[in-house]
Order: sequence, then C-alpha cells, then structure tokens
Amino acid sequence: MSAPQILSLVLLVAVLVVAIRRRMNIGVLALAAALPVLAYSGFDPKIMYTTFPGDIFVLIAGVSLLFAHLERSRALEVFVDRVYAAIGDRHGLLPWAGFVIGAALSTAGAFSTAPIAFLVPMVAHVGVRSRRMFLLSELAVIIGANSAGLSPLNPTGAVVRAAANKVGVTYSGWGLWAVSMTVAVVVVAALQALFAVARKRGHPVEATPAPAAAEKHDTPSNPWYMAASGAALLAFVLLVVLAKTDVGVTAMCLAALLQIGFHRYADERALLSRIPWNSILLLCGLLTYLGLMQKIGTMDSIAHILRHLGTGALLILVIAYLTALLCNIESSTLGVLGLMMPIAFGAFAHTGIVFWVTAAICVPAALMVMNPIHVAGTLIIGNTAHDEQDRLFRRLLTLAAALAVITPGLLSLIPIALL
Repeated sequence: MSAPQILSLVLLVAVLVVAIRRRMNIGVLALAAALPVLAYSGFDPKIMYTTFPGDIFVLIAGVSLLFAHLERSRALEVFVDRVYAAIGDRHGLLPWAGFVIGAALSTAGAFSTAPIAFLVPMVAHVGVRSRRMFLLSELAVIIGANSAGLSPLNPTGAVVRAAANKVGVTYSGWGLWAVSMTVAVVVVAALQALFAVARKRGHPVEATPAPAAAEKHDTPSNPWYMAASGAALLAFVLLVVLAKTDVGVTAMCLAALLQIGFHRYADERALLSRIPWNSILLLCGLLTYLGLMQKIGTMDSIAHILRHLGTGALLILVIAYLTALLCNIESSTLGVLGLMMPIAFGAFAHTGIVFWVTAAICVPAALMVMNPIHVAGTLIIGNTAHDEQDRLFRRLLTLAAALAVITPGLLSLIPIALL
C-alpha cells in the first residue's frame, strides 16, 4: 500500500470510531476526512465528486416523497385499518399482517425507516386489544420491513447492487430478496413459537402498549388524493418492474405529479420533511469517500491483501460477523452495508459463491434493526408502557445479540460448503 492509501484507510477507521463513540453522522465525518487524503495524494477534488452517488440520492429522495404522499393522503392508513379489521379476533394473524404490510412497502421501494415509523404506532394501537401479540407484532413489522429492504427497488438493495457493479459482479437481486424474506419468515415464526412456549411455562415475554397508543386522531382527507396516491404507487411498481424505468426518477416524477395535482392537500414542507436527509447525508458522504479510496487504489490494495489471505471459510465468517457487529452498534444498516460490501465483493468477486457470500453478509445485517439503540427499537420502546420500558430494552438487546451470533454463522455455512 502507498502512503495515501494507508492514510485513507486509517482515516476511515477513525471515522467509524468517532461516529460510534460520539454518535455523529458518518457522512459528515467521511467528507471531512476526504480533505487530508486529497491534499496528501495530490488528486484533483473534481475526481472525488465524480464518485458522488447521484442515482442513490435521487432514489431515496424520490421514493420517500412518493410514500410521503401515500401517508399524507391517508391511503396507507385506510389500507392498514382495513387489513386489521379483516383479521378481527384472529389474533395469531396480527404479527403476520404487519409483517406482510411492512415487507410489501419496502419491497416496492420505501426506505425501510418510513414504513417502520408509520406502522409501529399503528400496530401499538391494534395491540391495545391484543396485548399478548403486541410485542411480536411490532417485531414482525420491523423484521419484515427491513429484510425486504434488499429488494432491487429499495435504496438498500441499490447500494449493494452499486457496490457489485463497481467490480463487475452480477447476482440475482430478487434472489437475494427471496433469501432475506425466507430468513425473515423463519425468524418471526421462531419468535412466535418461543413466545407461546414461554407463555405456557408461566414466563410470558409480552409487553403492554402505552396508553397513548389507544388514542387515534382522524384527519380530513380528499378521496381523489387518496385514490391518486394509490394509483401512483401501482404505476411506480409497473413502470420500474415491467418497463425497466429508473427507480428514483420514476418515483420523483410521480411524486411531482401528485404535488401539482393536489397541492391544496399536500403541503410541500411537510412532504420534504419526510425525506430522510440524515440518511442521505450519511450514505452519500460515505460512498463518496469510498469512491475516493477506489480512485487512489486503496480498495484494490485491500482486495489484493484479502486474496493473499485466501477466500476461505474464515474470511467469510469474519466479514459476516463484523458486518452484524457494526449493524448492532451503528444505527444505519444502509451505511454499514455501503462500507462492507465493497470489501466483500473485492474478495469474492471472481468466485462462484459470490451470491451466497452476499446473502450471508446482507441478510443478518437486516435483522439487527430491532436493537434498542436503533430507530426501530426505540420506536417499540416508546410505544410501550413506561414501567416496562427498561425491561423491554434489555430483551431487545438480548434478542439482537442472539441473532447477531446465530444468523451470520448459519448463513455462512452455505458458501463455506460450496468452497
């Protein structure tokens, strides 16, 4: 490695340490770290800006605006209410309803934080009438929504795909999504069985919804705006899947048409506030810095070192477990995968097991979102009765830790067996 490459790697580690210890945005720190790398390497800053992920930026912003219209028009609320009304007293189906809705929204392209933030309070409202299913229903929602984020239409899936494209790797995007959803279904089913066993043995692990969850405030809506928002979502999926139009630009176009047609009901400031600007800054800043590292040859040097170490079982396990660990201590799954996948693809790009290595790394990472230091875990705790929140914090932390230990190892067995 050359001196500029070593400096860029050292600064990347420093960025991660400071971001975790100080709870700072990785994107801000990464862009700040670019200055000494540029100065020491002598590269023109314009070269770094060519690595800015403009397509990812448009994708996240466009899809977020489109789903903001679905929220604003109350189309999502009406749909979710009808689903839960149809279930009625069949309480065993409540977790699966939330799972399917959250997974469907993320699969269609919603940045997973959006359906989670929308659905967790709604599930808490439903949980008032079925206390024993409240916690499991909340967990099912976030597992379904985040696991479905590996859809090719979703920003998370797009980040993984972009990392693969940079090194010429091809894999089945929908295949990765299918593996992720299969594992998610198994995890939710296992949790449902464990909760039932604990209840029968007199050690229930349920939680009580907060009293505020029983309250629901109706807001006026326009039926035409509601119908148009639903039609826009359907058009979005059809255009992207069948006509192969660009995901971000398609979402932005449909969101703009809704804004033009229903500006009286769609306040622009409210819509723009639904765009996850922190996540956009995190991801774009980190990927720009990683792009700079690619330009000066750091990523190639890392891949060369890893190839000398071998592409065997140990390397698969190290990358898979390191990713799960980082996802537990850093709140952005998207950012962690943006960091780790270039390394994984660099090491396994020219092997026949690259798809299963990708699954072993990405699928467990999506499950860590229930960690109580993450947004999703915090939302669950915030919608739980105050006197139970400390106990629930420990349970969620234990559950996230258990999944971080079990799932990377199990999924790594497949690529290891194929070596």
